[in-house]
Amino acid sequence: MLSTPVARLLALAMGTGIRVFDVPAARSVGLAALVGVGSDKDGELQCSIGLTDDLDDDLRADVLAFGLAVLVGTPEILDESPDGVLGISRQRLPQADNGPGNLAWHMLQMCGRESPSATFRLMIIQPNE
Repeated sequence: MLSTPVARLLALAMGTGIRVFDVPAARSVGLAALVGVGSDKDGELQCSIGLTDDLDDDLRADVLAFGLAVLVGTPEILDESPDGVLGISRQRLPQADNGPGNLAWHMLQMCGRESPSATFRLMIIQPNE
């Protein structure tokens, strides 16, 4: 049995074909995660969520739910980024009444997590030049 909200959300991600991986916190200052769509080695579409490795379990669950909600609920928002990847800020916003934050909050409720908000700021990642 999956005992934690994070474990349940990871199972959901795996069941929907979304790859979840850790990102070193030192390489993602100010971010809690990256969410995006790209291609795997065979050219197949691959959705991914990279979570920074320093998140506590509660924030990890909330950010993971938000990333899943972006990918399944509003994937068109990724079109705002030139490379199809957006950052998820560590800054928690007030709970949304609709959109990915609202969907994420409901996912967390179903996983047994009471969260004040599952809405976060999405950010376009600027490449280093």
